[in-house]
Parts: sequence; structure tokens; C-alpha cells
Amino acid sequence: MSIVNIRIDERLIHGQVAAYWTNMLNVTRILVIDDLAAKDDIQKMALKMACPSTVRLSILSAQRAVERLNENAYDKDRLMIVMRGPATAKEVLDLGYFMPTINVGNISNKLGSTRIKHTVCVTPQEAEIFRYLESKGVKITIQMVPSDEKLDFMPMITHIH
Repeated sequence: MSIVNIRIDERLIHGQVAAYWTNMLNVTRILVIDDLAAKDDIQKMALKMACPSTVRLSILSAQRAVERLNENAYDKDRLMIVMRGPATAKEVLDLGYFMPTINVGNISNKLGSTRIKHTVCVTPQEAEIFRYLESKGVKITIQMVPSDEKLDFMPMITHIH
């Protein structure tokens, strides 16, 4: 199995993921790890419609995704993992699957959040989760599209408490 990108993106599959990332990285499967989407037929249908027809799609809960990843279920794929937020990444890590690098894509503005980049806003709770992930050895980067420079995310959130 070749994991070519692990991304936090609240929108899960959308234009940036469907068009830019899958093409640039030659992705053969997108794994959406999201407990809500895994249980919601309408979200599943929307994700299937957003996924490029040339790319396979799996939509799993964190628990099931960790089981499948640890079984090497996707060993023939060039896999892109997409999660809605840092809490899911923490859950995946705590359930026993280590992700060496996570790319932060889009996190929407909400009450109490601080804008880090144009489409990335982080709450104090999210900043704490990112610090936890980093403390466990996960490198966190920020990169909207593949042509953008990949930057270290952690210095951008040092002021958020």
C-alpha cells in the first residue's frame, strides 16, 4: 500500500481533492475516514458523486478504517486519506494507526477560531489536538493544492491557546 497523502479537509471530497490532488498524485483510491459520513447515506451519495470516476472510494468510520489499514486492505492502491478534522486524526492515531505526515487543507471559520491561512481557521481545541498529534511524532504540514509550497503548520498555531 502506498499512502500518497493524508489530508484534513472539512469538505472531504471537493474540487481541490477530486481534480488537483488525485491527478497530481496519481491516486487510485480515496479513503474518507469520517464516523458521520460512514453512517449517512446522503453524505455517502454526495461523496460518491464528487469522487472522480477513475478513483475508487471507501467511506469508513475511524474504527473500521484502522482495521482495514492495519490489514493492508489497500495494498494495491495509491491511497489518499481524507478526514474532516484533527479530532478524527487523533482518534485514528489512538486506535492504533500511525500517520507520519498530515496535510492540513481546509478548516472553516467558526466561533472562537483564528484564521491561519485563507481557508484554514483553528480553534483552541483544534490547536491542542494538533499539538497532541505532533507530540506523538506526526509531522503536520499545510498545503492547499499540490503546486503550493508545503509549509510546517505548527509554528502557525503557536499563538492559539
